[in-house]
Formats: sequence, C-alpha cells, structure tokens
Amino acid sequence: MASNTLLSVIIVSYNTSELTLQTLKSVEAEVTHSKLLKDKTVVCVVDNNSSDSSVAEIKKFKKLSTIPVTLISNTSNKGFGAANNQAIKATKANYYVFLNSDTIVQKGGLSRVVSAFQIAEESNPEVTSELSSEQRKLDKVGIIASTLLNADSTHQAQGGDIPSLLSLFSHMFFLDDIPFLGNLLPSTQHTGKSGSVRELADSDTSLIPMGWVGGTALFASKKMLDEIGNFDENIFMYGEDVELCIRARGHNWDVAIHPEAKIIHLQNMSSSSKNALVGELLGYLYIWSKHKPLWQTDFAKSILSIGVLLRIVLFSSIVQDRHKAAAYKEALKKIRQF
Repeated sequence: MASNTLLSVIIVSYNTSELTLQTLKSVEAEVTHSKLLKDKTVVCVVDNNSSDSSVAEIKKFKKLSTIPVTLISNTSNKGFGAANNQAIKATKANYYVFLNSDTIVQKGGLSRVVSAFQIAEESNPEVTSELSSEQRKLDKVGIIASTLLNADSTHQAQGGDIPSLLSLFSHMFFLDDIPFLGNLLPSTQHTGKSGSVRELADSDTSLIPMGWVGGTALFASKKMLDEIGNFDENIFMYGEDVELCIRARGHNWDVAIHPEAKIIHLQNMSSSSKNALVGELLGYLYIWSKHKPLWQTDFAKSILSIGVLLRIVLFSSIVQDRHKAAAYKEALKKIRQF
C-alpha cells in the first residue's frame, strides 16, 4: 500500500449487490472529482459470504474502477465489526471511513471530513475533552460522521449521548420526545430530541460534538485506532459504533458530526429493521457489562425491559403495527435471557 494513502473507504457487503454497486459508484465519483482525495484513496470491500451476485459484481466494478479496489471474500458471515477489522488490517491510510452498503456519497461527503481532520490535527491540541470547561470544544478529533440524509434529502437523525442510566431512561421512556424538556435531558438516541443535529446542521458549519455517532458513515483516524484498538468483535452487529465511541472518549478523543459532509442513507435497506431493533437493545446490555459498574447492569436491564413493554403496548393497541410489536416482543425475550 502506498505510503501517501490518505483515505481508506471500507464497505461491508452482505446480499446487497445493487446497493453496494451504487455505493461504490458514488465513492468513485467523489474521489475522482476531489483534489484532496484523488490518487490518495483506496477502497476495500469485505463480503460476508453473500449468496447473491455481490462478489461477481464487485469484481466487475474492480476491473473498471479508476481507484484501487481490494475485495475480501469471506466464507462465512463474520459480522460487521470483524469484517471492518479485516479491512483495517488489509489497508494502510491516515483515515478510514466505514460506509454501509446502502449509502450514496454526495459531493464533498468524504473530502470535507478528511479536510476537517487535517485542520483539527494542525491545531496542536493541548487540552482534553474531559475538562468540564472544554466539553463543547473539539481539540482532539478521533471520530467524525457525515450528516445522514434520507432518500428525499431530509435530515436523518443519528447518534446520541454516551449511554448512562439517565440517557437510557430518557430514551426508553420517551422523555426526549417532550418539547423543551427533551432538549434538557441526555438521550442515548437523538431521534426524538427536538433540538437535534438537524437544526444545528442547517445553521452551523463547524463540527457538532456528539457522545456517539452511527457506523453508517463513520470516519476514524488511524492515530486513534492505533491507540484504542479497532471494533469489538464480540458484537456481531449493532452497538459496535457506540462501543467504539465510548472507548474513544475514554482516551480523550472527541466525536463529532460534520454538518456539510452529506451522505444519503437508504435506511434499513442493508439489514432487516427487526434485527436492527433487537441488536441495538442487546448492544446496550453488552456495553453495560463491559464498561459500566456491575451494580448498574440490573437497572439498565429493568429500564430496557419496561421501555420495551411500553412499545409493545403502543404498537399492539394504539399504532397497530404488528411487525414492530413482534420485533419488540422478540427483543424483550432476549433481554430477559441476557
């Protein structure tokens, strides 16, 4: 691998042939037209034993691509984190971006984030993100996420506050949905917060500090990964992004969203919404078992269980969405078994 490689674009593929090709083409277009990234970017696709035409189509793309493409074909589904780790080891770059296979990079969606990293590193950080007086200051940036858009170009909520009993309670008991109050309380998910990244992104061109950001379009610096390690392979899928951000912040690396670097995310197209819902909730329990005091685990489990019960009632009787109700019933069963 050339020593001047600036960015490694990593995509995990699993039975998403057409979507993966769409993502690859959008990456190629962005890199080709970027003075910053052209001739300094590589792509690594890790296929997790797809049963569709993914591998064949990626090989075809590789032959015609104007940017270097590496394909790793696994003989089993190793999960999201483990597959990303394979790509990290296979490529060498200053920065890595982990893209879902159902994303479409918009102009500047990659280059603006890399530029932001470079600017942050040139500032020669002296203080840490843990100082109470500097909590909103980004002085040691390790993770930046692009702003996610829906297919209709509206903003898609992502990320949240670092998991705590209060932020989990606020999320699971819908407190973050309450006008005004939601803005004052931390929440593990910012989907309900009325004063969210969406509003900031419309008016502010600087990086937006976050507790954690989603792995849909997550950039990480090599310096940070060398210090804290790669994705936790004990998490098969869902929650590995939160866990990585927790470790990053534990080492005083800042986490942020770039409001002007935009990527379309065709939500739930690369995985089932049921698996995402169940995996996310179980991910919290794993995070508690790994990072939190032992006495908190039972409280977290109770908060999750009651919150899920509320959602079962909501989707069974009020909203009448039997698919979501069934998904939450499955989640409750697995939470109780954890």
